[in-house]
Amino acid sequence: MALISKGKFNNRQWLLILILFAMMSVISFYIFQHAFAYRYVQVDVLVAATSLSLFFFFILLVTMQGFKAVDIFEDQLKVKWRFTSRFINRSEIAAFGVTTRKQINYIILKTSGEDVVLPEPLINNHEELILQLQKWKIRRKFDLPITRHSRFENRGTGVVLMIAGAFLLGFTIKSVISPEFSVDGSKLITLTGHLSMPPEIKTPSNRNPYGSMQLYLLEYPGINFHIDGVGYNALPLKQLQGAGRGTPVELSILKHEYGVKITKTEVPGYFEKHFQWATIYTYSLTLNGEQLLTVDTYNESKHSLDNSNKKWSVLIAIVAIAMFVYGNLLYRQRKDIPLSTATPVEKPARPITDKVK
Repeated sequence: MALISKGKFNNRQWLLILILFAMMSVISFYIFQHAFAYRYVQVDVLVAATSLSLFFFFILLVTMQGFKAVDIFEDQLKVKWRFTSRFINRSEIAAFGVTTRKQINYIILKTSGEDVVLPEPLINNHEELILQLQKWKIRRKFDLPITRHSRFENRGTGVVLMIAGAFLLGFTIKSVISPEFSVDGSKLITLTGHLSMPPEIKTPSNRNPYGSMQLYLLEYPGINFHIDGVGYNALPLKQLQGAGRGTPVELSILKHEYGVKITKTEVPGYFEKHFQWATIYTYSLTLNGEQLLTVDTYNESKHSLDNSNKKWSVLIAIVAIAMFVYGNLLYRQRKDIPLSTATPVEKPARPITDKVK
């Protein structure tokens, strides 16, 4: 079948979509990384990251819906999206129209299936398309509304967006007003022992911006005493040089973890059964008689990190409000949205004159 006109994608629009996708990916990656950065999984941060990523994905899908091109053949059209396409035979097209909304013209193809909406600024051959439709003698209607049959734009999506937006806004307010609680020293127990090997230090990298350290003691084989990124930031790493097997150690852990994983006198929880059973988080450290980390310095490092993360709160709050507002608009709008339409120009009536015999 001969090709009459080949449609080309708007590379400028595609570049904007790529930039938008890159920005959304970076923000989502940072929040997901923060959810798994500390002990176990921070469920509230994980849910916030998931909600935000779904909202970003929804924006990306809505943006890509208008990114189209059309190949014109002798007896059919090929409507192309970036990753898929749809063939429309001339017999399937019942009518077409041009509708204007916000000073943008949309070519609407009324078919036996779902209607096709083509924004003229993104269609490089829109004039050839209209000319071909006229050659096929497709009826042109001037009151053809834009119909929305997309499953992403319905009441259910609106409800999901409003719930996710409300949760994100509440999470942001909670993180600013009431950040994570400090470690309570009264809930800790101090253990003494000797290193079975030099401390295993994981420095920050491009893949993981949070450093950490693991300690293994001769008295507690199979247990990894873990100092997370908060404690790592407060450690004088130079003073760890020379520590090796047999170095005396004194460290503090939670009494609950001591009872669950060492003495086994307490019932473990779900996460303790399924995740990091051999890992015990450590909040103070004295190595070879020299105090390197205390509960107070750990809490100071924790508060400092919480304050540095608050810079994201404004962005998350704006996104949360936008999610709620847009979700409310989706929930309230009708499935068929009539837009400002062009009306046909009526021809002036021909004056009636008496015939002169």
